[in-house]
This record gives sequence, structure tokens and C-alpha cells, in this order.
Amino acid sequence: MTAASQTILIVGASRGLGLGLVAEHLARGFDVIATVRKPEDEAGLKALPGAERLTLHQIDVTSDADIARLVAQLSAPLDIAFINAGVSGPKSVVTTDADTLNQVMQANVFGPIRLAHALLGHVREQTGTLAFMSSIMGSIAENESGGMEVYRASKTAQNSLARSLWLTAARPFGITVLSIHPGWVRTDMGGSGADIDVATSVAGIADQLAANAGAQAHRFIDYTGREIAW
Repeated sequence: MTAASQTILIVGASRGLGLGLVAEHLARGFDVIATVRKPEDEAGLKALPGAERLTLHQIDVTSDADIARLVAQLSAPLDIAFINAGVSGPKSVVTTDADTLNQVMQANVFGPIRLAHALLGHVREQTGTLAFMSSIMGSIAENESGGMEVYRASKTAQNSLARSLWLTAARPFGITVLSIHPGWVRTDMGGSGADIDVATSVAGIADQLAANAGAQAHRFIDYTGREIAW
């Protein structure tokens, strides 16, 4: 199968890594389906080279109605579904109110996982991949500094639910599940002092998506393919 005949869905594509992933996969010849939260977020995507192969939808991953509408509008099988939605959240679990903590978990954990379950029937069996934008901060074994505890906990929870999704719903159909750390990237979330730029990160992520097609496993890796300890 050539890249030109492949379709990728990228959820959360209006800026940063999501926008970069759309640009990278358009450049690689994919048909791209991308989602944004608001109509005004579409302009940057429509200006990308190859945008004639781009289809846009509006979705908030915390909305069951939005998820149902997106799934109902999908037709072609997805070779890759990449869920990039998420927020950084507050720095402290102690000084933050419960509603804010719940909003982070809905945006980073429950919304993305519920969307993933809804999308599974559209992901190509045996060779398809369902990927989450995870983070090395979700690793318990590699946490040696603390800090960003709410964000860390949300990514750990996402990883755990991604594993359960793979074991119970994806593995029987040969669908690969990837939890991917993009590196420390110079984005609004990563800050200007981060290690790498968006182009480096998304090229690496795209390479790993290609390399793991048909792996029929759940892997926690970074954009270079390094295995991250759970």
C-alpha cells in the first residue's frame, strides 16, 4: 500500500504539533482528515500545501454529541487515527479546585479514550494504527523530578486506558495502539526553550507511525522510536 492511498485522521490540528502533523502527512501524500474546535481555527490548515487532500471537521473531544457526529461522517477506512487533543492544566493538585482538575481529566483522558473507542470500527484491521499524543511525563518509572503533577497523572491515566483499549477492543482486530511522546518541542505548551522544533518532532512521529504499521502491539515510544518505561 502506498502513502498516496492512505488516510489519516488527526484530532486537534489547529496549531503546534497537530498542525505540524497535518502538514507532514500531506507532504507524504496522505489524504488527511483533521479536526479543530472552532471555525476560525481552520485558516492555517486550509493554507497548507496539499490542502486539496484535506477534509476538516469541528469537534470537542469532551462532547459525546461531537464524537457521534464525527464518527457518523467518516466513510473511508482509516489507516491511522491520531488523537492529539489535550491541555497542560494547573501545576498543583493541592491548590486547584476540583472542577478544574476534572476538566483536565476530561480533556486529556476520558474524552480522547472515549473517542478512540468510537473510532475503532473505522480503523483498518490488521494494519491500522490508533495513536495517542502521550508524554514522557506519563511514565512513572522515569519521573525523577515531580512537578506538573496533574498533567503527569493525566498522561499516566491515558496510557493505562490505552493499554486496556488495546487488550480488549483493538488487539482482536489486529489494530496497533501507540502512545507517543513527541519530545520537548518548541510550541505554546513546550515553551521557547524546548529541545526541538515542530518539524523535527512531527517528522519523527510520522516515521514511527509508518514503522509500526501492522505491529499489532501497544507501545509507549518517543518520536525517535525509543521505548519509554511505563
